[in-house]
Amino acid sequence: MAQRAAGGKSGRVAGPLDQERIRRAKEELLAKGLLDSDTLHSGVREVIDRSWRRCIGEEVQSVQPPHRGSLVTNSALEEAAEPVLARLADHLADVRVAMFLSDSSGNILSRKASEPRQRSRLDSAYAAEGFDFSERTIGTNGMGTSLAERRPLVIQGNEHFSERLAAFSCAGAPVFEPFTGRMLGTFSLAANTEDASPLMGAITVDVGRQIESNLAATLEMHDHALVRSYLYANRNKRDQVIVINEQTMFANTAGLSHLGPGTHAMLWHYLNDNTPTRDKCRMPIPLQSEWHEAEVEMIDRGSGSSPTYMIRVLPEQDSGLRLGRGEAATARRRSPTATRSPRPRVHPVPAVDEQLSLVARHRECLALDGGPGTGKLHTAVAFLRTHFAQQDSHVVDVATLLPDEGPQWFVAATAALESGRPVIVQHLQDLAPLQVNRVKALMRPAESHVPVVVTVEGDSAPAHVSSLISQMATTVALPDLRDMSEHIPGLIDAALSELEGSEHSTKFSSEAQQLLIRWSWPGNLAELRRTVEQLVRRMPGRVIQIADLPAQIQGARSGRRLSMIETSERETILRALQQFSGNRSKAAEALGIGRTTLYRKMQAHNIEV
Repeated sequence: MAQRAAGGKSGRVAGPLDQERIRRAKEELLAKGLLDSDTLHSGVREVIDRSWRRCIGEEVQSVQPPHRGSLVTNSALEEAAEPVLARLADHLADVRVAMFLSDSSGNILSRKASEPRQRSRLDSAYAAEGFDFSERTIGTNGMGTSLAERRPLVIQGNEHFSERLAAFSCAGAPVFEPFTGRMLGTFSLAANTEDASPLMGAITVDVGRQIESNLAATLEMHDHALVRSYLYANRNKRDQVIVINEQTMFANTAGLSHLGPGTHAMLWHYLNDNTPTRDKCRMPIPLQSEWHEAEVEMIDRGSGSSPTYMIRVLPEQDSGLRLGRGEAATARRRSPTATRSPRPRVHPVPAVDEQLSLVARHRECLALDGGPGTGKLHTAVAFLRTHFAQQDSHVVDVATLLPDEGPQWFVAATAALESGRPVIVQHLQDLAPLQVNRVKALMRPAESHVPVVVTVEGDSAPAHVSSLISQMATTVALPDLRDMSEHIPGLIDAALSELEGSEHSTKFSSEAQQLLIRWSWPGNLAELRRTVEQLVRRMPGRVIQIADLPAQIQGARSGRRLSMIETSERETILRALQQFSGNRSKAAEALGIGRTTLYRKMQAHNIEV
């Protein structure tokens, strides 16, 4: 069993001469490159050769891995693993071997090492809680490569891609969620190479199965109502059935067309904000394609747990009979997705999109009114691109004009209109009274089929600007993001679709999306786009988890927004703990506070090390 866990053709433990040959083969591969080197003939196992080549392709630097913060967590996995690791720790108390639990991204959730010198060596290799040990960040290792290969492995000495890890032998086994087969993380053992046992591989596999067994028992308790409800509701295969709780969503084949990557977060948020007043009722719900009327039944709310909802999506002809006028208007206003029209949406809220279509159809001058960051310029560009097939607009930023600015900007804008290019006048609330007539002259040619769009923050616009807009344009108000939070999954998808390469394949977990939905977004769409782009740059191609989100947004879990001072203090403590590899005494000294004070602040900010 230990040999099978090691992987490769022989599975035998590499001896000293083998280790030297492996080291030379790795150096040769690094020197000659992927095409000119054949490491398999040098005695390197096939699985190791494959991993090394992935590392070179990913340009792994083998330096300090990123620290994802002390809030890296997977409560279900940790809860299932805790009793298993506690029993194993008793058996290994006198053995120089460390135990690790990681999540599915390779972030270390837990490390247990009883021997002080071994802890010190592991700290020097950054093998500690919160560090990212995925293969793409630190190279071939027991945790990351087990995740990449989706099977148990033993990585010995120089088989590690990073020289920092060459002194260790590591065994790792992936842990899978029962029933779904979703990979949740890994259990790993690590020891100095001279202390490594050939049983390490077998032990990790056995411990992994024990953790999975605990997960199955937990699933039976927490999700029994979910499975039971699904099986009961799915007796009539023609019904469109969806069953959902906080962590999971099931659908039969008839209901699958209503689901997409962001449906779980969007639907769960909506049901919790609009909890059915009866155990079973009819109500409009947001799904992937559009709003639908459905029968929603609350099945189970266990002691202290979140509820389970069983949903039957009603056929369209039935939906129209029961959806009241007020409910229909609400559904249209809050619909998270496109209408049935094949035309791309300009704005995610259908009511706003319909107003923009009407303005375009009648060739009216458009004024987009919204607060800072509501996407006025982005919407103006999309409006012109979608309705007028115009890609190249002439933009006038009023905020950059001096009160007595000369006519040059007006001459350039007029020339653009005469050549058929549309004009966007931005930040109209900053328009000086002396410039009003020039802007009015620009807005009149809209009748000649060359569109003009102005953007304005109406709440701060002076009287002469408000008068100008009321005389010359049709105003469409753009809502704040907090007023259309159910659209956030779709807005995230739209932002990701504009990216290229590995950034385009980045995903957000449902848990992370739920937290983004709950955030107040004081910076509106601009803040959302900046947050998405920042996360994607840091973790391209990855699945963004709660622990990856900015500390300010993570604070939304408690239902309270962190103040600027609290956010700064929390991030400063995290940086100090990261700098000293979790050593709280050194971190407290560097911060200039006592150790007791540090403990108190860590508890207040929900920081665990």
